[in-house]
Amino acid sequence: MVDCCFTWAGPLPGVLGLSLPSLGLGQMTDLSALTIVFLAGLSRAVGEAIVLFVNQVKPLRFVLSLVLSALLFVAVYLFWGLSIWVASRWLLEQSVPWRAIRDSLTLSYIPLMFSFLGAMPYLGVPVQRVLALFTLLLLVVNLSILGDLSVTEAIVHAVLGWLVLQVVQQTTLAQPVVKLGRWLTNWTAGVNLVRDRSQLQSLIAANPLGPGDGITLAPAAFTADQYPPAAPAIKPLSLRSRRLTLSWIYLGLGLLALVVALSLEPLRTLITTWYGQSRPARWLADLIWVGAIALVVGAMLAPLEALGWWAGWYGDDESPPAPPPSPPGHVDLAAKRFIVYLDGINQATATYLPTVARYLDQLDQVLPPDIILVKGLLSYSVLNRALTENRPLAFFWRWVETLTQRLGPWVGMIINIRNVLIVAVSADQRFGPIYNQGIAQRVYESLMHHGYPADGGIPLTLIGYSGGGQIAMGIMPFLKRALGAPVEVISLAGVISGNSQVLEAEQLYHLVGAKDPVERLGPIMFPRRWAIAPLSYWNRAKRKGNITFIPLGPVGHQVPGGVLDDQAFLPDGRSHLQQTLDFTLDILVGDLREHLDHQKIQVTQPGNYYQFQSAPFNHPSYYRVQSTLAQPWYQPVGPWVGRLVLPEPDQRPDLDGVWLDLLHAPAAYQTWVGQRVGLRWRCAPGLKKRFLAVTRDIHFSTDAEASHRDGLILPSRLNHWRLVTPLESLAGARPVDDILVKLPERVSVAADPSPAGAAAALMQPSTSKVHKALTMTIDHEPIQIAGVYYALVQFLRPIDEALERYRVVHYNPTTQAFDGLEETVRLPTVVRDRDGIDAATNRDLERSPLNGTGWYIHGAQAHDGEFVVQALRPRCLVQLRPDRVISSARQGRQYLRRESWGDLVQKKGTTESVLIAPNAATDQAAIAQWRLGDRALLVHVYGGIGGAKREPAAKGPVYFGHFAYGIATVVREPIAQELQFDIRYHQVYTHNRRGLVAGTLDWSLYMGDRQWGFAGTRPVSDILIKLPAYTEPFDIDDRTWAAIDDLRLELELMTARYRIGDGTGVTYVGPANNCAQDSNQAMYASATHLEAALVAHRATLDTWEAENPAQARQFQQLLSLRRNLQQELLPLGSARADWADQQASLGSNLSDFPLKTLGRGLLSWRTMLPRKASDTITQLCLRHGAALWVLRTNQIGGYDPDIEPLAPATL
Repeated sequence: MVDCCFTWAGPLPGVLGLSLPSLGLGQMTDLSALTIVFLAGLSRAVGEAIVLFVNQVKPLRFVLSLVLSALLFVAVYLFWGLSIWVASRWLLEQSVPWRAIRDSLTLSYIPLMFSFLGAMPYLGVPVQRVLALFTLLLLVVNLSILGDLSVTEAIVHAVLGWLVLQVVQQTTLAQPVVKLGRWLTNWTAGVNLVRDRSQLQSLIAANPLGPGDGITLAPAAFTADQYPPAAPAIKPLSLRSRRLTLSWIYLGLGLLALVVALSLEPLRTLITTWYGQSRPARWLADLIWVGAIALVVGAMLAPLEALGWWAGWYGDDESPPAPPPSPPGHVDLAAKRFIVYLDGINQATATYLPTVARYLDQLDQVLPPDIILVKGLLSYSVLNRALTENRPLAFFWRWVETLTQRLGPWVGMIINIRNVLIVAVSADQRFGPIYNQGIAQRVYESLMHHGYPADGGIPLTLIGYSGGGQIAMGIMPFLKRALGAPVEVISLAGVISGNSQVLEAEQLYHLVGAKDPVERLGPIMFPRRWAIAPLSYWNRAKRKGNITFIPLGPVGHQVPGGVLDDQAFLPDGRSHLQQTLDFTLDILVGDLREHLDHQKIQVTQPGNYYQFQSAPFNHPSYYRVQSTLAQPWYQPVGPWVGRLVLPEPDQRPDLDGVWLDLLHAPAAYQTWVGQRVGLRWRCAPGLKKRFLAVTRDIHFSTDAEASHRDGLILPSRLNHWRLVTPLESLAGARPVDDILVKLPERVSVAADPSPAGAAAALMQPSTSKVHKALTMTIDHEPIQIAGVYYALVQFLRPIDEALERYRVVHYNPTTQAFDGLEETVRLPTVVRDRDGIDAATNRDLERSPLNGTGWYIHGAQAHDGEFVVQALRPRCLVQLRPDRVISSARQGRQYLRRESWGDLVQKKGTTESVLIAPNAATDQAAIAQWRLGDRALLVHVYGGIGGAKREPAAKGPVYFGHFAYGIATVVREPIAQELQFDIRYHQVYTHNRRGLVAGTLDWSLYMGDRQWGFAGTRPVSDILIKLPAYTEPFDIDDRTWAAIDDLRLELELMTARYRIGDGTGVTYVGPANNCAQDSNQAMYASATHLEAALVAHRATLDTWEAENPAQARQFQQLLSLRRNLQQELLPLGSARADWADQQASLGSNLSDFPLKTLGRGLLSWRTMLPRKASDTITQLCLRHGAALWVLRTNQIGGYDPDIEPLAPATL
């Protein structure tokens, strides 16, 4: 009863030109009233039959379900009328007779007899809404007239009656009736019908593309009893049965045409009234009437093929034809891209029009051999079947083709109109998901037939001409999920709906001619492309830059003068076809930038990065490549050190990585210092798909372009690049090649036989040589650093008034005292930022309380021979010598909550090193737990800049700060010959004006760098968490594995996403996406992968635990931590969709999805604020028995009286 509740619709009698006596009101009987309502219910059921198709109801049961739905509609009519009568009699002052209520309801249901028109694609929903409005108005008018009520009283009667009906349905007395109605509906349909709109959408989306053609409705998100079983295949029909089936089909078509003709009879009467009773007027009226009948019947039939395919009505004998054989030699190639062509609305068979065939032939001839073109698909049939073959109306379409050949192409407009209706099906939010999945299935099968690998990953380009543009956009999301590869769309004068999920495409290239009237229908016909719908997919994609509009000049739509016309010419002498080919090739081979010069970005408000670049010492060219620093006082920061260099576009295929200008190498490779060599980042074989997920095309969004103009440092050199790898996004993160790195462990050095080195010689500076035979491969992201060399010194005194040159004395490893080499080093005055704040100052540096234990100075030798200090690192901070040891977990929690961030102004210029070790018996035992090679999870939070030069972000009532994870390793420092912490941050950092790049950053750069770092301006807390279950490796099946390694990988992937903004070129901070939220998304992902590994290897793990009881206990602690971690990160118990599916959600801001963004943020509210996220993780690990080492700095270095440390806010 609930599911068949009334639908309001209907016109006022005056609007229809009818009077109440003309309707035979006085002679209306109960039978005539029930007949009208039954027909209205049947029409309504036909208009909403999509529900039965989605649930795969068999044909006979389908018809019975329509009849039952009409009968239940009559029951609801009676119950509603009774409710109005009861309400008027018992709840209102003026009672209305039953006859008046019956007649009022019956007359108001008359417009619903047109509800079958709701089955038309795209226009069906507006028709249903108009009918609903007419029904409502007509009900009020009828009650007012027949019940002798005022309009207000009539509205009160109708609404109160409806409320009574709703209340009664919830009572114990009515529930059996409601359940009986549902049971009858399910029994008649033969399945448990899914009716909820969101569940119906999930039902369709839950069936992935695959090599088979069956549809199985059983996604895990629903219980089994909610889904109908998959429709079994129907046995092939005999000739007699086929003829009988065709007879029923023709009978149904005739009946449908008759119903439509009767429904449109008032249209002919109206036209005749307007134009008179003359013979031409009657002919015109008849012509329009017949055309309208054909159009409506065609519109209602348009989605039927796709719906029948989904419902499994066709059986094995109706299986689609096999794709055409693939071209010789194409299947065996190592393809780098596939292209699928989808034809325009004039397509009736697999044979293309001559202009289309020429376009495809010429395109295929000039494409590189590793790009494969797939053609021959019928874009307007989910069965990939021509209109003239094996269809009930195939004879009609053959007749149309014959007439077209005899009388001219104007007759072929009938085919165009039919295919336009199919385009409307693709754009319809009800039918579109089914139709588009059907076409996507055909494309998927054709791709597999042409050699596309089953595991996917190869990029795909869809080219859609005219209506094929909408088809391409409709199938794009299905193919993207099935192939696990980026999909882009090239629209050749395409007519595209605003409902298309453009945001999922890598890019939509929309080629439009100035004389194209057909394409201009799109912005008019589809309301979601209107400017008043700013949150539609189309308009959001326009703002983000997902749509590239390419003007074609004075070009029309179809021949003559269309985009594929080779006989129409442009002012530059090229044909329209040649121009379209040129643009297509420019897009496919990556030369689009030449044709989009008007989109080039000019920086209008240079940010801090550009200001910092004004100082010569901030340029790599300021320093020597070959160092002559005194030994052993200076040490390299790592075995392999160099500067990343982005390759030229034409070098990418051979290089398969980036260039590295070597600045230091191990002793065996010293001769290579100063040369430019190849650098590649290779992931483990099992991680290939996860790396491909962050290897994306980059196309700056409109927001990115505006942000770049405002001074944000974005990867502008990578704009419009294809398949940018994580290593390329790091090398191209800044406008120039100035990112200094040291390579992580396990560097493989190998000869490179490719010609990449020779090609690179053309772009090398004269001071650099290309080593043609050297390529280095790494397993992890390079570590961003400050300076190539470092030393341990004490500052003695400045020797100039500018405080730029200092006398220092080096630490002597032999005497273990500062009595070594004494010399002069340079500390250039840094460039102030836009807020007037110095990142570092030399004032009273020699008087700093940290100078007693010494400073590590990081830098390089300038061309004049002086050592330039680029970064400072206090020795006392990284030593394994805590200022205080806390042996109580309760006291440790109290320190973290109150003391750590307390009294910051008094602590300015100092550091703190506090060890919290609840399980240690003594202070010495607590320190001894930290051994050489141990690793710790680092939780980083920084505060704000207060004081006289308070930063703008800290001028509000609260300052949130910044959050990051990192890894600290206990190493033996070679100069001091003592154990220290080597700290690396995995900074999930949004794009900024400072030029700080998301990735793996050494302490020397992120904190200690005098120009770019934060140690001199911000209070910082680094909490090192040592929990053996998480940080120490397990030995399983001869493989060493640690949970912290999975986190490292997830953070490297997340920072790669941040560098490119998921392909949009920019990231922004918001409630759902920020440093804390996305760092902890990586933490959540690592925990989820652990859970998946447990399920996949349960038997092996059971055996391993039995053989390794000690590690097994530690492993169980890890599992407990994983469960609690997921509970803490998602306290509301529901996983965020973008966390669970690792959706590409970066590059958007709060205005794109305001409610969705806030909702996602609230699901993980504990990680919304940086300090709260830190408290959550550290308190959880402390409860699990972890030891915490807290390293605090408070604006260290020289003294700046104009700033003060400011603590970040927490809850």
